[in-house]
Amino acid sequence: MTHAIELTTEHSDAVRDLFLTKRFMGVDHTENYFTEPEVDFNELAYDNFCNTYLSGLKNYRAFGTIVDGKVTSYLASYESVEDATWYGTQMRSLSQVDLRSSLDAAIFYYESVGKYKFYSLFNARYNHALRRLIFSEYNHERYDYINEYIVPAKTKCLYSGPWNILFNRIMVPVDSIVRCSFLKEKYRPELTIGGNL
Repeated sequence: MTHAIELTTEHSDAVRDLFLTKRFMGVDHTENYFTEPEVDFNELAYDNFCNTYLSGLKNYRAFGTIVDGKVTSYLASYESVEDATWYGTQMRSLSQVDLRSSLDAAIFYYESVGKYKFYSLFNARYNHALRRLIFSEYNHERYDYINEYIVPAKTKCLYSGPWNILFNRIMVPVDSIVRCSFLKEKYRPELTIGGNL
């Protein structure tokens, strides 16, 4: 049976298989170093994921698809305190269908708290295929997007929010695009309340 839920520390062991790979952002991370060559990138990524997204931190969440007790994909996210947005910070999957379920779970949660826009980072090589691969038919229709800017390989993002949240202060070894995806106005139930006393 397949279902997508918000992940917790209980899922730490169940996500480990997603980190047993040589690929990250569509490239072999053993040849395109995201860290120093002597650092075990997968172990570092796994530890950081568990410590950040599964530990109950207020603004960090991960939504995963579970098949027969095993997490087959996840989408990690950061909920902004600066504006009514969220960031899709990481995604890993053994199946694109399962990744769609994880994204659907994240979108469902964030829409329920009035956040109808999110930013993501991806390898520029996948610019035209990304939506087709990770958006379910339902959310593909409801969401539109704009590519905000490109960050050339091995350079620092100029903008502090995305540099800290999406890039995790790492100069990515491939050309990367920062994309804003947003719920079309005709699907928005009401304006988000953005003020209080």
